[in-house]
Amino acid sequence: MNITNEEKNLLAKLASGELDGQVGEESLDTDRKDIYCGMFIKNGEPVAYLQTEAPRFIGGKENEKIPGKRSEKLYNTDEYKLEFLREYGWLMDDEDARKYSMKFRSEKRS
Repeated sequence: MNITNEEKNLLAKLASGELDGQVGEESLDTDRKDIYCGMFIKNGEPVAYLQTEAPRFIGGKENEKIPGKRSEKLYNTDEYKLEFLREYGWLMDDEDARKYSMKFRSEKRS
């Protein structure tokens, strides 16, 4: 895979932790009830996740919560990291990531 200087710069920003944090906003998946989805970058590794809402049951007089199930997709190689930046970089607070991502967005999706 040929990596451009722009991509090398973005991968370096990821590795340094400069892009760490929430990407976009956590949202409720409208296709499936009670499933939250979101993305974040931690220690330079992008992660997308789905998490079910915690079910409740009556335990005596109080409601108790049981943690919901969570599945994560890790973007842990350079190719996957660039894929993440192409797809979701436009949601980030970094100008370089936004410009890079916008190159790959179709007019229909803009």
